[in-house]
Amino acid sequence: MRAVKAGVRNRIRQDRGSTGAKSADRKIPKKKMVSLVIKDHVIRYVDAKKPSLYGATSFGEVYLPSGIVQEGRIADPERLRAMLKEHVQKWKLRDREVQFIVPDSVVIVRKLEIPSDIPDEEIKGYLYLELGTSIHLPFEDPVFDIDYLERHEDKHEILLFAAPEQVVKEYAQLLSSVGLKPVAADISALAIYRLYYKSNDKLELELQAEAPLLSIQFDLQSVMVSIIHKHKVMLLRQFKMNLSIDNWESQLNKRGVLTPVWTGDESYLTYEINVMISEIQRVIGFYRSVTHHHEDEIDKIILTGDYPYLDDLALAMQESFGKLPFTFSKELFETQAKDLIEPKYYLALGLALKGGV
Repeated sequence: MRAVKAGVRNRIRQDRGSTGAKSADRKIPKKKMVSLVIKDHVIRYVDAKKPSLYGATSFGEVYLPSGIVQEGRIADPERLRAMLKEHVQKWKLRDREVQFIVPDSVVIVRKLEIPSDIPDEEIKGYLYLELGTSIHLPFEDPVFDIDYLERHEDKHEILLFAAPEQVVKEYAQLLSSVGLKPVAADISALAIYRLYYKSNDKLELELQAEAPLLSIQFDLQSVMVSIIHKHKVMLLRQFKMNLSIDNWESQLNKRGVLTPVWTGDESYLTYEINVMISEIQRVIGFYRSVTHHHEDEIDKIILTGDYPYLDDLALAMQESFGKLPFTFSKELFETQAKDLIEPKYYLALGLALKGGV
């Protein structure tokens, strides 16, 4: 999404330059930027001096009481504002520019075909005119942006990224009300892929890009699945797990880091995990059926998220998918002061690599 100024003028876009693909001629601003992630159960930030893997200067989090944010929607704005304001002051972030993640639950991506004779500067106007006729979205008043897939003589194939304007506006207004300056937004699938791309061998990744990549963000109550092909997010699906947030209890682990622990029935948790694995298999099957990529096997699986037992989950997925997911378990990212950044901050770190553009 582009800059957030004077309301919501930003648009969701496929940020190719931020992943590294086709970015040789693009200059990323070298400026300090706060990157903020708000989930149903937690707020996290990474403050970065520059958009690089080792540009972070500080990070922090605060857990949210149940009911303040529900499925990405702000349910109790006053309580959220009060908590965020308190911690913006505590973290010394006031008056800083901030970029944030749009809730997964409201973002959609669609592959469309448009006439090739429409000038680039008129494409968005054309799409707005087509809303409700040839283009149907599950919400009114969207903000969106596009990315080209292929250009042909008679038609162009594009990706349309959209979210409800009201939701994005609520987040931007919230951040402004606590003394922050929202300037950009992103989607979580791109942030995670950006971190993966920046932290791995670029030549190998360019070869891998010819095959689809499956990214899975496994959180405490939801699972976000995205398929990325040739550096582009082709598909997004979110699934809600039938798990109560009250059955997750925050405890200090052996490293003294606050982490969620499941306190409910173990067999039921296992059942829900298996349901999610089945849903992910259906997503893969659907993608192959609509893109005719039956011959293209998933080359890589990325597994991230707040689910505290990712290593066990990775082994279960290896049995189901035949590939052991990449979990960043061997990646060690540090702040400029050499403080180790815990994996739970990797989504915010991937957002920090965006650089506010």
